[in-house]
Amino acid sequence: MGRYSKFQRKSPVKKGLHPIWRGIGCILIIVVPLLAYGLMLVFVPPIIATGKIPYQLLGNVHFPEWAYHYRMLSGIAIFISSINNLLMDIVTFFVMLLLLTGVASLLYSIFYSVVGPVRYSQVDAPPSKYRAKKYTR
Repeated sequence: MGRYSKFQRKSPVKKGLHPIWRGIGCILIIVVPLLAYGLMLVFVPPIIATGKIPYQLLGNVHFPEWAYHYRMLSGIAIFISSINNLLMDIVTFFVMLLLLTGVASLLYSIFYSVVGPVRYSQVDAPPSKYRAKKYTR
């Protein structure tokens, strides 16, 4: 091969994204928050019944007086303050969302490692077999 000759390496053919991975993304974005909301509705009453919840999370949310003087804000403030145990519902929702997202991501990673592409392709270098020796003084 000369110095100025053309050389082009053929890149491996990349396949498109399989539709199943989009379905898993849909589950993570849409279904998991809906499941978290449903679990929140199921678990909040028994949690409150234990009596070990801080009183700051229970009851209605209170807004300052000036929030009720404006037309747009007053409607929103009245609606939000009418929801009982709103802060407890929000905390429980986010805890359930965090747990469900973690479980779904763990299952996704296990499934992807089993079904997904190989770790090394033909163009990757093999992993190094050199092991460093223990340093002693």
